[in-house]
Amino acid sequence: MAEIVAAALTAHAPLITGRPDVSRPEQRDRLYAGFHELRRRLAAARPELLVLFVNDHLQNFAYNNLPAFCVGLAERYEAPSPGGAALMRLTPRTLRGRPDWAMALLEAGLASGIDFAYSYDIESWDEMSVPLHFLLPDGETPVVTIYTNCAAPPLPAPRRCREVGAFVGDFIRARPGRERIALIGTGGLSHWVGTPETGRINPEWDHWVLDQITRGDLDPLARLTWDGIERDGGNGGQEVRNWIGLLGAVPGWKGEVLAYEPVAEWITGCATVWVHP
Repeated sequence: MAEIVAAALTAHAPLITGRPDVSRPEQRDRLYAGFHELRRRLAAARPELLVLFVNDHLQNFAYNNLPAFCVGLAERYEAPSPGGAALMRLTPRTLRGRPDWAMALLEAGLASGIDFAYSYDIESWDEMSVPLHFLLPDGETPVVTIYTNCAAPPLPAPRRCREVGAFVGDFIRARPGRERIALIGTGGLSHWVGTPETGRINPEWDHWVLDQITRGDLDPLARLTWDGIERDGGNGGQEVRNWIGLLGAVPGWKGEVLAYEPVAEWITGCATVWVHP
């Protein structure tokens, strides 16, 4: 039987690596320490595959074709590409995909009523490149991506993200063989981007989200609405859908917050969370 051997939630803001110099050093150091601890625990879990709950920032999916959920079937992911690397101050690199595994997920989803879209060609930006810079420095473990539309309304409801995550968890646990799978969800906490409130962070809402995760209580998060998130967490906070998707895959698991920092200079509330049974 396949097994979910690790699960983690992280911020993915591009300035985490792109402009570490502008943050307060104590905030940067605490957050980096959280990433490093996640990397240590992830390596100890010895996953054979990372399944990522992430979102596009309109670099792959434009307004003429925006899937609610999209499975990546790419053989390789540029994470980051040369263009994205300049923004994030990371070295361009290519990560291996697992299109065979992703196709099996896609086919099982469609057969079960999960209307996944799919793409053979995905360019990663901060949603994958920034967290995996810390968590997967050797780039050896292959990845499968599940993209959720968190950017351009109408967005899938959080309860639907939970349902999709639950399907992914069931799919993994039903896999034949002895696969060791790790789940990573990125993005998440409050930030306002490209609006008159750009730069605003709401630590009160961030702590409320983290409290639910710490208790392993997904119901309040699944009941969130677009309007409520937009009011309390900002348009960037809509990325909490990625976290809800991951938590749906591991019902009852609880979060351990390794770091939380509202970093004004990076325009976002940032956290690193280990999730365990």
